[in-house]
Amino acid sequence: MAGSSTRMRHVLALLLSVLAALPLAIAPATQAQNPSRSLSEAATGATAPVGRLNEALLDLMRRGGQESNSARLRRFLPVMQDVFDLDAALQIAAAPYFEQAGEAERRQALDAFTRRSAAQYLDRFASYNGEGFTIDGERAGPRGTTLVDTTLSRPRKAPVRLTYVLHPVGKDWRILDVLAKGTVSQLAAQRSEFQAPLRSEGLAGLTRDLNANADRLLGGA
Repeated sequence: MAGSSTRMRHVLALLLSVLAALPLAIAPATQAQNPSRSLSEAATGATAPVGRLNEALLDLMRRGGQESNSARLRRFLPVMQDVFDLDAALQIAAAPYFEQAGEAERRQALDAFTRRSAAQYLDRFASYNGEGFTIDGERAGPRGTTLVDTTLSRPRKAPVRLTYVLHPVGKDWRILDVLAKGTVSQLAAQRSEFQAPLRSEGLAGLTRDLNANADRLLGGA
């Protein structure tokens, strides 16, 4: 428990420092990737997990309407668990309740958070209409993080700018947060969303809410 507590405080401090520094970090991206190469081929280092996620999202869109949500979920979940640091993200979003809960309760909450997060991607990337991803570049972020800038292009619609915040986990890089328009933190939004169930019913209440939301998005998958 002490090790988990120390890690949670470290990751929370890391995220807060990243968010505080973002207004200073919105500089033009460097090390632009060659869009003619495949996403995984173009991506190395911290950009590799982002490239892998982009390919998985394109696959989700292309299979929308052709496969059941159950099949799409089975295909996407392993990628999501590999490229995101979901444990650290939930520790932040559900602090301090996650830290105070027992191991079994934390595991159930993490499973529900993972499933709900995957369900949201399946819901948002449900069909393909010529969309494409470009990794625009990477730049150093605060406290050893790396920011990877990505653009989602959409025919006849404005492009969507996404910035991924990655931190090292062992020898790998994992996505900790996603910033819409370069500054709107997904993790901060989740932390705000989770406060009501956490305050009323604790971590078990949040787990129920996450599973119910996933069920609704997946249609029983």
